[in-house]
Amino acid sequence: MNPPEEPLTKPPEVTADDEGKWLVVARNGRVNRNWEALIDRSPESTLRWYKYLRVCPTPGIRAVYFR
Repeated sequence: MNPPEEPLTKPPEVTADDEGKWLVVARNGRVNRNWEALIDRSPESTLRWYKYLRVCPTPGIRAVYFR
């Protein structure tokens, strides 16, 4: 059973103009806690990555089938 996903904590500098069209979620609470620790250590980097993930989500990985 997979734990529920939760919205990723926004860095404090995020404004309404920075909002993209995608919702960024954490796989579980541990991921979100580590993200929050990263916000404390490096706020500029986390803000840049959060903005990037809101605009450009990661593409799905295509399945490869072997015959």
